[in-house]
Amino acid sequence: MKKKMVVTAAGLALAISIGAYTSPTFASYVQSLLNLQAETKDQDIVFKVKRAVINPKVISLEMEFIKDGKHLPLDVPGEAFSFNIVSGSSEHQFHKYNLENSNKNDVYVTDEKGNRIIDRSKVSYSGIHPQIDSIPISILNISLDDETFEKLPEQVIVHFDLNRVDGKPGKWHLTAPINVKELKQKSNLVVLNKTYQTPGRPAFHLIGWQSINAISQIITSIDGRGNYGYQVKNKKGEVVAAKDPSRVQNKNLIASGDENEILGHAGTQFKRFEEDEDLTFELTAYYWSESLQQTITIDPQAVSRMPQVIDLGEGKTLKITKVELKTDDSFRPLPRNTVKKVFGETEPYQDMRTSAKGVYLEMEGILDKETVELFDWNIKVNNQDWKSFDYTRREQDENGNYKFRKVIHIEDLDKMPETITLENPDVLKKNTSIDWKVPLGKPKPE
Repeated sequence: MKKKMVVTAAGLALAISIGAYTSPTFASYVQSLLNLQAETKDQDIVFKVKRAVINPKVISLEMEFIKDGKHLPLDVPGEAFSFNIVSGSSEHQFHKYNLENSNKNDVYVTDEKGNRIIDRSKVSYSGIHPQIDSIPISILNISLDDETFEKLPEQVIVHFDLNRVDGKPGKWHLTAPINVKELKQKSNLVVLNKTYQTPGRPAFHLIGWQSINAISQIITSIDGRGNYGYQVKNKKGEVVAAKDPSRVQNKNLIASGDENEILGHAGTQFKRFEEDEDLTFELTAYYWSESLQQTITIDPQAVSRMPQVIDLGEGKTLKITKVELKTDDSFRPLPRNTVKKVFGETEPYQDMRTSAKGVYLEMEGILDKETVELFDWNIKVNNQDWKSFDYTRREQDENGNYKFRKVIHIEDLDKMPETITLENPDVLKKNTSIDWKVPLGKPKPE
């Protein structure tokens, strides 16, 4: 028989907000509103479904697998139980198991009458291995679209029919009834469904926002390519949150750099807003990339004597400052983008360090207010295509012009090439002629 998970009305709000924490201070803020101890056991493996959260894009459930008192997976997150898209198939399979074995497992959603309303093709999995206590966290994401979200019945039942876990056959079967009406109320959702559209640009959809525990997230979507920057202001006109695709003007952004928190996998996450403030959402800029037909040929010997300066026109320049061959195991620095800490002021990351061998090409660019960076160069070594990695830190000067410092690592080289060619980079552009503001409103009282 399936074991039933009984969920009380008071317990349907929680934050799945456990990730790769970088700050114990932040970790102390993350306390779920309810722990659900629904579990079943077979083959000495305990399967638990612990928490749930919802927003217009996803229902997320936190799960765990325990064997001999230890969490699975023991080494690589996701090995005990995960989904991956099978090439050429709309189905998903469990990591490390072939399609035949994965078809022995099923996860789906029904209404109270047993009618299947969401099948496994809408279900995905992510495994997170946080630094706090080294406990692997398993998140099951049930994908929703706007129509599905609006049409969900007041109660749904998530069915777990797991017959193979950690490579072992068995029966880990659970049904998890979820009161969707209460879950929506307890998840502090504000659904807005506002759209910004200008000719020639992809539409920007402000779906809504929510706050749970220490996190607020803005839920958006974009039709097509490109990206938008935005900010949230309080009634005093102060910016309390900002997402900047250039990563220069981010504010209170959590999902930035190596900080990766999980709250439903649907939105951009920030340090929690104060709900009693009158908050306003503002689009600030549109970003897009286009190819720049530019070829630069570098003579490493000549650069060692004098930096190579390239005139990009309209006052923009690119300077090749150094070409270095590294053949030993010593460490060297690599630049990283400036990020905003969740708690605290703006802090640039310390340079990364690497011991990888190869050729390191250093450059710096001085651009303008609309040109953010050059990236994704096609690299050739002695006229042959070569694999490379790009490390960049971007900033703005006192006039708002973008500048960057970049190191391109060209791997698998044990001697200095005669020539290095940089071809046809993408250029990240920015347009700020946007005037679109939306009052965010407040969560309805429970």
